[in-house]
This record gives sequence, structure tokens and C-alpha cells, in this order.
Amino acid sequence: MKPNLTNTRLLTLVVLAAIFLIGITLVNKKEESMSPKIMMYYGSRSEGEVFNATQWFTKGMYRPRNIEADGSASMITMIRTKAPDFSKQQLEELPFSVGQAFGLSSFDDLDTEPFEFSEPDLSKRYRYVYSSFDAPDVPVDYYEVYLDLFGRRFVATVSVDAQNGGEVTGRYVQEVYPDQPASADYIKVFAEIAEAERKAN
Repeated sequence: MKPNLTNTRLLTLVVLAAIFLIGITLVNKKEESMSPKIMMYYGSRSEGEVFNATQWFTKGMYRPRNIEADGSASMITMIRTKAPDFSKQQLEELPFSVGQAFGLSSFDDLDTEPFEFSEPDLSKRYRYVYSSFDAPDVPVDYYEVYLDLFGRRFVATVSVDAQNGGEVTGRYVQEVYPDQPASADYIKVFAEIAEAERKAN
């Protein structure tokens, strides 16, 4: 009985395709095993509190924040590829989050309650800054809110759960001094905000 050439050729193609797929799989696994892990600090960032955060970068949600003196990436903070804007509800809660930040800072003697209940429009007064991990695989996004209060200028830092969003948590507040070089970047943002608000009115 003569062999069926069509079946033989089909079988050969199937075998070759299987070998090809196995080869691709092995190459991918080898590349994955050779890819360097990205270790990040979390929580209080005490010595030894690191974990493998590689997945958060390979998925494209975050990218390294190259701020170290030698140009290397920080092991504490990172940058979100596309930081989300605050929702309408978050913007409504933001004044109270700012009040919380004041209460946790050295400016807790300032009465921010009138500001909190005045329903201020802060939609143009916040900027995404960076992200970090509160716990392994629990990323948190940080934002700065630029404020003109009490005849002074402040920057309040707040945070949001990067995966679930929701509540905006007040963290801390720092005052901006126009005569200090360290405040130059903040002053520039205040100028941008003033221009944006002027155009909106």
C-alpha cells in the first residue's frame, strides 16, 4: 500500500509547527529569566523592606524614576505612565483632604475649616508627582495641591490608592517661600495655575 503523500506532508508541517512553538516558548522563558528584577521599598522603607515589583513596570503601569545621583532609578518612588485626573467626587472631597494634611503637619494651628466648607474649586490646582508602595503590590499615587491661604502659599501632598481610586488621603503640607531657591519650581507652578484660572474666568 503506497503512503498517502498528502497526509505525510500534513504530519510533517504539524511536527515542524510544534517544534517552532516549543522553541519560541523556551526563548521567551529564557528572556524572562534573564530580565533583571525591579526591587522596590515599601511602607516605612526600613532596611530589608523590599519586594519584587517587576510586574508593575512590565505591565506598563509605571516607569522608573531616575533621580539618583548616578542616574539610576529610585527604589522608593516611580512614575505612573498615565496618572488619572481626580473624579468629580474626589474633587469635592479634596478640600477636606487638604484640611487633613494641615492637621498632620506643623501648621495644625491654622484653622482650615472655613476653607474646607467654602467649596473651593481646586480642579486646576493639583498636580501628579510620583508613586510608591505602601505595602507589597499596593501602589499609591501622590499629588500636590497648590494653595493660597492666609495670605501665604502652601503645597499640600495627598495620596490615592492606585488600583481602587476612591478616597483622597491628606499626607503633609509645606509652605512656599518666594525668596528661597528650593521653592522655584513651586512658584513656577503657582504662576501656571494663576494663568489657567485667569483664562477660565
